[in-house]
Amino acid sequence: FWPGEPSGALQQELGLSPEDEVVLVVGRLTPWKGHEMLLQAMQLVREQRPRARLLVVGTTTFWETSYEQDLRAMADALSLGDCVRWLGFRTDIADLLRLCNVFVLPSVNEPFGRALVEAMAAAKPVVAMRSGGVPEVIRDGVCGLLVAPGETRQLADAISRLLADRRFASEMGQNGWRRANRYYDIRRVAREVQEVYEEILGR
Repeated sequence: FWPGEPSGALQQELGLSPEDEVVLVVGRLTPWKGHEMLLQAMQLVREQRPRARLLVVGTTTFWETSYEQDLRAMADALSLGDCVRWLGFRTDIADLLRLCNVFVLPSVNEPFGRALVEAMAAAKPVVAMRSGGVPEVIRDGVCGLLVAPGETRQLADAISRLLADRRFASEMGQNGWRRANRYYDIRRVAREVQEVYEEILGR
């Protein structure tokens, strides 16, 4: 995961144009991940940003197989049929991150949110909920915007703000890139985990 130019071939594959403003969500399709609220927020975003497009990456688990159909039906009911791309399981997340303008993690009480760190490493501004472990990862107003859980309007406003102000979004992306490299480099994390074990075993 690193910053870079988006792939024109991928853009074409997904039916996107250079003028589109791309919002990306990556995660399992399950109710607590917040996709329903994100769809509602995208309806509001589209009122201000008609070129906004949502890429949904992820699949359901075997006991929630009908949930994707529920989400698709909701998107249709919200008149988002031309806005949402349902991409299913993908292995090219790094390429999709380079393609997007804003990364969103709408889940409530996310334990950590590794996808946030991946987005930060790609120098993308993020929008997420102010709950769970997310505030420990994202510095609000520095490398992303945090909104109150369940506040659809706040979520929509945060996404719209980052889409509208490219300079502000770019600054947040760069701040996120620096934070990801400083705190979440695999060598540092491995060393710190080892230190925890040594401290516990030393007792």
